[in-house]
Amino acid sequence: MNGRTILALATTACVFVAGCCCNLGDLLSQSGDAEPSEDTPGVDLGVAVYPEKTPEAGATKYAWRDPRLEPPVYRAGYALGADEQRDVDAAHRELAQRLKYQDAGDGAFRWVPPPGCDASMQCIFESLAERSKPDVDPLAARFKARIQEAKLGTLDAVELLASFVQTIPYEIPKDRPFGLMPPALVASAKKGDCDSKALLLHMLLDAIGVDSVLLNSNAHRHAMLGVAVPAQGEKIRYQGRAYAFVETTAKNAPVGWISKELLKPNDWVVVPVRIRSPEKAPKNEAVTGKATDGPKPKSTKKR
Repeated sequence: MNGRTILALATTACVFVAGCCCNLGDLLSQSGDAEPSEDTPGVDLGVAVYPEKTPEAGATKYAWRDPRLEPPVYRAGYALGADEQRDVDAAHRELAQRLKYQDAGDGAFRWVPPPGCDASMQCIFESLAERSKPDVDPLAARFKARIQEAKLGTLDAVELLASFVQTIPYEIPKDRPFGLMPPALVASAKKGDCDSKALLLHMLLDAIGVDSVLLNSNAHRHAMLGVAVPAQGEKIRYQGRAYAFVETTAKNAPVGWISKELLKPNDWVVVPVRIRSPEKAPKNEAVTGKATDGPKPKSTKKR
């Protein structure tokens, strides 16, 4: 999505202009700690594959550091079969065709929302998540096993998953319909922009039973995730629950942290994306919420 500004909303079509998502990079990583290497001691989560017989040899390798956890270094691999990658890509483009997606140039595009969908593009997120669910589940299972083995609390579990997604290099998918990368391809290609990465994290959290929602700001052309955990920092309220902001484009950004510049103006909108099976298609509408000030985040050990 790269963030979107609504230019026009007619009864049959929406026109969006996609700007560049905020890429906060290593803003919170200011110590001299180098990125983990093959020899850096840490926890190896193993290699997740889909389909089952996909060779591990071509897996995308991940190694990252989360200074808030002990131990702080983790590794994982993800192998998505070539045929499955093509099928995920084809499903994305078929979805764009059904919704009459048109590239309008200069980052703008048009599409026709189906009944029950609105300009928040909730239905598009849900369709992409639904198609990628079997692909992402084996990766989520690796994290779930570690969380259970280490007896991590909910907040630490969220930190582990968030730090994994934060380490995925930022890249705007300019050639992708709706400016989105399907979650399975974000993990296998090891790249994605703010909302593509946020959707992947949303799916991983859903797999371990943690409630989260996508957050979008037109003014800042940015997307984040809101997670319903008792964390310090900034939160947004939705349906009586407080969701802590989670930034997916800044390494080591703690749960509850958001750049103050992204609260001026404070136009963040909740997009409740459900991970669903094909026969279940909830039709929730996005709701506007305002971020609330909470206690300042605890200081973290710098990298």
